[in-house]
Amino acid sequence: MPTEGHDHDSGAAGPLATGYRVRYRRPARTGAAVLLLPVLPAVTGLLLLHALWPTHWTHGGSGRRWLVLADSLTLVSVGTVELFLLANVAAVAYAVSVARDPVPVTPEPGTGLALLTTYTPGREPLSAVRATLEAAVHMRHPGPLDVWLLDEGDDPEARMLCAELGVHHFTRLGVPEWNRGTGPHKAGTKRGNVNAWLAKHGDAYDLVVSADAGHVPQPEALERTTGWFRDPDIAFVVGPRDEAPASPRPLLGTLVQRAGNRYGAPLLDGTGSVVRVTALRQAGGFHDSVTDATVTGFEIHRLRNPLTGRYWRSVHAADLPGAGKEPVSWADLGDRRPRRSRGAYGTLLRQYGKALFRVPPGRLVGYTLTLARGPVEAATWLFAALSCLLVLTHAQLRPWAVLALVTALAPLALWSLALLRGRAARTVPGRSPAQAPVQEPEPALTVANASTPTGGN
Repeated sequence: MPTEGHDHDSGAAGPLATGYRVRYRRPARTGAAVLLLPVLPAVTGLLLLHALWPTHWTHGGSGRRWLVLADSLTLVSVGTVELFLLANVAAVAYAVSVARDPVPVTPEPGTGLALLTTYTPGREPLSAVRATLEAAVHMRHPGPLDVWLLDEGDDPEARMLCAELGVHHFTRLGVPEWNRGTGPHKAGTKRGNVNAWLAKHGDAYDLVVSADAGHVPQPEALERTTGWFRDPDIAFVVGPRDEAPASPRPLLGTLVQRAGNRYGAPLLDGTGSVVRVTALRQAGGFHDSVTDATVTGFEIHRLRNPLTGRYWRSVHAADLPGAGKEPVSWADLGDRRPRRSRGAYGTLLRQYGKALFRVPPGRLVGYTLTLARGPVEAATWLFAALSCLLVLTHAQLRPWAVLALVTALAPLALWSLALLRGRAARTVPGRSPAQAPVQEPEPALTVANASTPTGGN
């Protein structure tokens, strides 16, 4: 079995190998890629030095102080953009240098697993749910595998679909303990739906995996992911994140997550992630946030396995078979990014300070790069736009400045249009009185009263 630090081909994870503890190998890299790792940051640093070279500054004496001020602001803006570029290139080079891929192992026979698909009538089409469930019942797993549909509205057609496919049906409709205004059982949310199921049925399973409606999991996906849970400290396993072709998040899936393997702390991000039930319960279930999975993963990484006394770890497998899904429109993408960004920086405010200086620094690498990306992108755009505006004061460079300004503003205009179209097209289904949230505080993962007749079917 390859050991960490050896170079091996990482195209596919290769044939399944017998093992117990998670081991890693370096992805194969060409000689040119190895040479570029130190060269690119050095070249970017030289560009920054050239932009701020003293001879490029305009000095006083001409009597036009506004021109000196405009020139100084332009150079500061360009220098700031170059500084952010240098930080980005250095981060990418570091992530490439420490990236690891896990060596596959065969799953432990007899491990109980539940595959969950959530459904809210009126939000997801039942045809998408059918596609997911039909693929889920054909997945291979060397142990008990139950497929569940978590139905937010107890829809009769969804019940008929479950009966047709042999899928378990669960609903929290009519259970006040599982329909709250805030917290882990917040009404009308996926995390509240899953947490209600976890409180009712979680003790019956070792692992749980969630598949969004419209995602079509591959039959061999569980065979490729559950083996790493032979390691008792593995809390969850994640695969590549499915994104729209226009998604601006390739860095997270291809570099940051694989670098997280070096420290045992890839982010819990994306559909199809497999989570150990004991670790999820220890973290209090999925947390109340727009990016609930990432917040929950952060909380798990701050905790220790009570059986071993070591920190919970996670695994990212970049070569797992992908899950097909319905196309993501520009409207959906434009609406999703702002909401996810707000959730991500809620994570920063609530959890990052708690983890800082309390957990090993390597466990924060993925979260640091992920949370820093948004502000750096925004600042880069603002300083680039400011530079273009200031260059307009120079008559000879004015046409180029106008072209650059239009180029910088065009993506923002398209993104804003997509966001407005997404909000206009979204229809929020009405909620029946039985689904109305109860505005009371609650502990995590409340177990419904046993006398409640509809406390999960």
